Amino acid sequence: MQAKNVWSYIKVGTGFRYLQEATRGRPLHGTSFVLENIERFLSTLDELEFHVTSRAADKLKRLYEQLSKKGELAELTQNEAEELKAIVKDIRGTFAAEAKGIYTYIVTEKRLGTEKLLNHMEDLFAPQVFAQLTDVAQYDFREAGRCIAFERATAAAFHLMRGIESILRQYYKTIVQPEKKDLSWGEMVYEVKKTRDPRTDRNTLKHLDHIRSAFRNPTLHPEKIYDVQEAQDLFFIAIDVTNRMVSEMNSEILPT
Repeated sequence: MQAKNVWSYIKVGTGFRYLQEATRGRPLHGTSFVLENIERFLSTLDELEFHVTSRAADKLKRLYEQLSKKGELAELTQNEAEELKAIVKDIRGTFAAEAKGIYTYIVTEKRLGTEKLLNHMEDLFAPQVFAQLTDVAQYDFREAGRCIAFERATAAAFHLMRGIESILRQYYKTIVQPEKKDLSWGEMVYEVKKTRDPRTDRNTLKHLDHIRSAFRNPTLHPEKIYDVQEAQDLFFIAIDVTNRMVSEMNSEILPT
């Protein structure tokens, strides 16, 4: 996936217009004049991956090389202006044909900001929390964000459950300090409850039990299909319970 700024597409259009309307007497060198417009137009074709059109622009590239050799005060001649217009007219036909096979998809805004979902997941958690998550949890929360942004809601729920469970294992090891391995979600919550560790909040454990029964099991066993609103609701729940677990893991055991 690559992000393409909409302005890049506008630049192609403005480039076509300028080069088609180039007339005798226009300066070749300098900001926003003929050579700079040709260079910008060609680079934008490459940027947008219009490979066929770029190859069809060989004549324009050769004309650019010829014009570049002229002096700093040189201007476009009548013959050069006519040649430039003819070349751009030919390129436009190729560009139009290639453009018909290229589609741009617009990501619609959600309740969760698109930029944060795609690029700044750490900003959706309490300060400093995301940096303390396991690599696996960070990966899954980032994937969940991308899935919500692109409206792959059930996939988002799947990654959210993986992310929470990864932090639950970290939470369990911090509180229980166990030798047991490969416990289930429910078993880990039960073991933490048994410790009656003063760092743990019973509401956190209730949330974890609720997420397991209401979301985790139906999601991992194919019983539930989510829509994007449900996925966002679940994301808020996941952020809340993750913030809680990390806060409790960071709490000191008070002397009795």
